[in-house]
Order: sequence, then structure tokens, then C-alpha cells
Amino acid sequence: MSEEIDRWVRFMKEHPKGWKKVHSEFIDAQFDKSTKFMNRLALSKGGRDKIISAYHIKNVKGYARLLR
Repeated sequence: MSEEIDRWVRFMKEHPKGWKKVHSEFIDAQFDKSTKFMNRLALSKGGRDKIISAYHIKNVKGYARLLR
């Protein structure tokens, strides 16, 4: 793990003006992947219950969009 951090710090130092765009694209991609996975899981058999269990959701009505 520390090697990845060292590489990232080096990249930030070598690209002081361009690293933020790369970082933002990476973070956005992570959120996009997570959303797509949750949508696929919600559509699968027992997926809704798996999401509720994994996130310890008590107020299911509060997550209508997530658990449609």
C-alpha cells in the first residue's frame, strides 16, 4: 500500500497542475462503479435484502431510490 502512496505523491509533485483532474476522474469513476453495482445487485434475486443487511439499513423507506 505504501508503494502506491509513494507513486501518487511523486505523481502529484511531478504534475502540480494536472493531478487534480486525474484524481477527480478516479473518484468519479469509483462512485460510478459503486452506483452501477448497487443497481445490479438490487435487481438480482435477494439483492435488496443483501443491500439492507450489508449497510444495516433500518429505515428502508428512506432509501427508496437505492432499493427500488
